[in-house]
Amino acid sequence: MIEQQATVIEIKDDMVWLQAERQSTCSQCQIKQGCGTGLLAKHVGQRFSKITVQKTTDVSVGQQVTVEIPEQTLLQGAALMYLLPLGLLFVFSMTARALVLGEVIEIIMGLIGLVIGFTWTRQRLKNNKDGFQASVREE
Repeated sequence: MIEQQATVIEIKDDMVWLQAERQSTCSQCQIKQGCGTGLLAKHVGQRFSKITVQKTTDVSVGQQVTVEIPEQTLLQGAALMYLLPLGLLFVFSMTARALVLGEVIEIIMGLIGLVIGFTWTRQRLKNNKDGFQASVREE
């Protein structure tokens, strides 16, 4: 289970809107002073993510809670967001290459595969309301 601290910002019916600070691993790195990512994180400041989860317990606005996300859900989401579009990019471009359609057509077909992958992922995540199985635990 992956856990993250969050603050309840809104409650609607059986859904809870949470705001969680995005955390970077830069604070644990030995070379954080010389790293570009660490310097960028220092100057950008705090960044927050807003997420919606099913209301599983009584909470109130402003309350600190812990959001729990199963590792399997995180891995499935990462595969869907990254691997599917890249996989379609390669499949479409390799199909164009196998048909000897030319380099420009290979590039265009690869981009079409990438766009189809991102569009399909977006639609699937938009229509799959139960796919994100995070839960809220009170502090």
